[in-house]
Amino acid sequence: MALQSSGVKRQKKIAEWEIRIQLLHQKYPRLEEISNLYGRYSLELALVELGNGRMGIDREEIIKSQEALMQERKDIVIKNRLPDNIYNIWWDCEICKDTGFAEPGKKCSCRLQELFLERWRESGLSPEQERQTFGSFSLDWYNDKEKHHENLGRCIDFADQVSNNQSVENLFLYGPVGTGKTHLCSSIANYVLQAGKSVIYLKTSQLLDLIRQYKFNNSQDEQSNNQKLKHLYQVALLIIDDLGTENSSDFVKEQLLLLLDERINYHLPWVISTNLTPNEIGTMYEDRLSDRILGTSQMLRFDGESIRRQKKLLKKDVVSNK
Repeated sequence: MALQSSGVKRQKKIAEWEIRIQLLHQKYPRLEEISNLYGRYSLELALVELGNGRMGIDREEIIKSQEALMQERKDIVIKNRLPDNIYNIWWDCEICKDTGFAEPGKKCSCRLQELFLERWRESGLSPEQERQTFGSFSLDWYNDKEKHHENLGRCIDFADQVSNNQSVENLFLYGPVGTGKTHLCSSIANYVLQAGKSVIYLKTSQLLDLIRQYKFNNSQDEQSNNQKLKHLYQVALLIIDDLGTENSSDFVKEQLLLLLDERINYHLPWVISTNLTPNEIGTMYEDRLSDRILGTSQMLRFDGESIRRQKKLLKKDVVSNK
């Protein structure tokens, strides 16, 4: 879902405010009278300042009359248990009044958060992956802590370089199931998203399904499909999970080759994770494709017993010892 523009949001809030005040005055006619009287006094005050007053009262009397009206309005609001800000426009953000800018040229924190949530929704990350960060990545599950500490550091460096628009070598994470590859891929994605960059995170099968849809689904708008395909090819960071689990075919190999070539041409990075070894990648894919996957990447090996299995066994031990 696209973000609503600040102008549209403000107009909506103002319209809601106008309807709310109209209904309020219908229910409490005295409040409408107070508003009208206050407006007349404001006009008279302006005329008095210009030396052209019409009511025959001076500035101090006008101000006292306005203060009395505001006190009466406050008493009615309190008596009827109405919100004390009933006459205010109820902005989503009181700092920027829903303009999206805290000051000229500087986006408000609310707008930055909206943009982050929009990028996160479009990224393909699951709610569980949102919690997978560098900070929550534990080395306790590994026997070879030094090696996996180095892997962690290289992933952090990669994410930092992408976030700062620096040239970076792609990442190829490989090893058995459950050894932390997905956690680090998610950590990279979350880091880059927080930096304001766009990320797409997809399993290989999902990626290829999207490419098929954008290329061959004639029921949708062709221009829209082309834009979505372009975004897929040119997103700031592409993360492809579980390479090698897809049903291999000429179409699959061709589309993966086109995708990686496009990203190489635009100097755009990717992360690939797989349970296959580099040798198995070379065997499964033709030389042109395997060369692009392996020849442009840092290769990080993950090994050890499945972390998910270790956590499950630990949980059983805790329960049994209670």
